[in-house]
Amino acid sequence: MGRSVPPWRTRVEVELGRWQAYRRALSTTEQAALDALFDEVRQRRAAGGMLPSLETWHPMVLSMAVGLMVRIDQLDRRLSALEERRVDD
Repeated sequence: MGRSVPPWRTRVEVELGRWQAYRRALSTTEQAALDALFDEVRQRRAAGGMLPSLETWHPMVLSMAVGLMVRIDQLDRRLSALEERRVDD
């Protein structure tokens, strides 16, 4: 008996592959930014695979948003530390 839905990893890679024409139309800087977002999806494949959904795009966008929030939090902590050092000087 076969699977009715392909594995999550396969669905993600197929979906990311559909965006290659869009990616090629971007500038080099923007391509790097899009690649970083795609990497956020790949890093959270295990979490996305926990959703028994046929919809691939929603967990992918959520994975991108989580990655961005992690990065914002890291930058915020670094900025706070720099500001504290500046006040101490």
